Amino acid sequence: MNACDIWLELQRWRSRLVRSGVAAEEKSSGLGFLPAILVVMGLGFALRMFRLSAPSLRGDEAFSWMIACQDPAAILRFIWEAREPHSPLHFLWMKVWMELAGDSEFVLRFHALFLTFLIIPLVGRWLQVLGQPRRTVWLGIALASLHPYLIWQSQDARQYGTLAFFGISESLALMHALRTDQLRDWGLFVLIGALGAYYHYNLAILFALQAALVGILWRHRLRSWGIAQGVILLLSLPGMVLAAHALAPYTGTAQRAPTLLEGLSQVLRVFTVGTTGDGWPAIAATAFWALTALIGGLWLLRISRTDGMWAIGHLVAPVLVAFLAAQSRAVFAPHYMITALPFWILLASVGLGRLMAGGWWHRGLPFLCLLGIGIGVAQSLWHHYADPRYAKSPPIRELAASLAREAGPGDYVLITFPDPAFTYYHRDGVPWGMLPASQPFQREETLAALNRLAGQYNRIWLIPIHLPMWPGSEEVERWLTLHAELLKEQTFGPLRLLAFRPARRALTEMRWIEARWADGVELVAFRIEPEGIIPSGGVLRLSTAWRRWQEVSEEHSVFVHLLDPQGRLIAQDDHPVGRGHYPSTAWAGEEIIFERFEVRLPAGIPPGRYRLAIGRYNWETLIRVPVDGSDRLELEIIEVQP
Repeated sequence: MNACDIWLELQRWRSRLVRSGVAAEEKSSGLGFLPAILVVMGLGFALRMFRLSAPSLRGDEAFSWMIACQDPAAILRFIWEAREPHSPLHFLWMKVWMELAGDSEFVLRFHALFLTFLIIPLVGRWLQVLGQPRRTVWLGIALASLHPYLIWQSQDARQYGTLAFFGISESLALMHALRTDQLRDWGLFVLIGALGAYYHYNLAILFALQAALVGILWRHRLRSWGIAQGVILLLSLPGMVLAAHALAPYTGTAQRAPTLLEGLSQVLRVFTVGTTGDGWPAIAATAFWALTALIGGLWLLRISRTDGMWAIGHLVAPVLVAFLAAQSRAVFAPHYMITALPFWILLASVGLGRLMAGGWWHRGLPFLCLLGIGIGVAQSLWHHYADPRYAKSPPIRELAASLAREAGPGDYVLITFPDPAFTYYHRDGVPWGMLPASQPFQREETLAALNRLAGQYNRIWLIPIHLPMWPGSEEVERWLTLHAELLKEQTFGPLRLLAFRPARRALTEMRWIEARWADGVELVAFRIEPEGIIPSGGVLRLSTAWRRWQEVSEEHSVFVHLLDPQGRLIAQDDHPVGRGHYPSTAWAGEEIIFERFEVRLPAGIPPGRYRLAIGRYNWETLIRVPVDGSDRLELEIIEVQP
């Protein structure tokens, strides 16, 4: 026997000793293991249930709901005709679930929560299969229970959390089948694999990876695996046809072609603290998690090359495929790689368990790792549950509720982007539509549609959402701002709700005036809000309507001044009509242009009667344009009280 053979034999004996030690620990660990597991899993379930329906549905969640509202035949037809890149089982299962339980936010998200929650015990089971001690199993279950990104996906009505469930359960079922070669285990693998393939096409990455791993590590099971995988592919054939039809022209909607370092850092951060962790806690947690995962991977390779390659392969393959695919398509996003996440948790658990098993001089390092990871996870969960800046969706539900309270007969709602979440929340309200109605943007058609709406409705409520993928939305808001009176503007997080009164109705309710400036522009009407008395520190709003009375050769700005009885300037608002987007030199003959001014009164100004004046001037020379023989026009006496 040569030295190499002796070394290999020693490694085999060492592996047996490790496994026998694990077995001894399993017997001697007492009755506290199962209760501890149940407590941690209960905490994981509670965290997934907590504030489940608090955020509004995201657009993607509402998109799934919108598809699932159709009958099954229509769902399949839509997937085919629209080349929907997601497989049909998610929508069909949501359809069945909605028929049974309804379509509230809680119901829609709970259908994903249940299967995603099962990832927690599956991580524990995987660690048992790998022969890890109970302490490591408990650590894995704890990390999976508290993992911010798994919680985020558990509380989402999309399919990515469930994809992670299928990824870990399919790989576990295959490992069992390879070890036992029993028909029932192969049958379970076929069932999970076929369902997973219909739930999301990304499971094909695992099929390809497992083909390579079986060929390298389990050649004696190649025939059994080939038969089982062949059955899965046969059962998945209709889905493969759908996938080929949808994915061939698909260019993606995520990130494209990041550098290797950028992509790796993004994935590691999300796989550690999710999308809600940031700053030094996220950096520290990611570093410590990566360290423990590295130790875990090396330890697995040391005690069992097969187990190590299996776990590391299932971590690396989805990330690598997404990175390579992103070189030509915008598909680089952590949720597309989520089948790798349970193995990231698994390797970190093994690493932490191995550090804790060392001598007393090792104790500081596992404590430091747990502290660093814990701080990052705690910060991320706090952001997720309590900080509106990290909300998974804008408060479209609150916007729709405000709209339902304030909109009435004769009103119309206009959105500028196809957001299915608005469709979900605005089901029985006033009529609504979308402009631009389609892409590519057709400017003349859009402006003609706005003209028709302005002539048909008394008020138009606008929800402007400006995204690069839907050009033309800025044109819609700009047209309404210029051609209708802005009545009010409300903000709901990043969302805005604007109420406009079209010119036809606005001019009948504004105060008419004839004030002609020498540059060819005239003020035809105005409205002051609030009427009567305004408090000190309040905001005075002036809506104005303008047109040209002769040819205009030079653009001028407008000032609105609040003057005290001695003529001293107290407050002001200065900007040109149209705010530079539509100069008066371009106005048509009888075109009415609206502009809104807001004058914020200083807090603590003395009560009394103040004069509101308006004028036009050259912003370069500050020379004012004459109006009716003066350099300004006094509109109203404003009474200010404390």
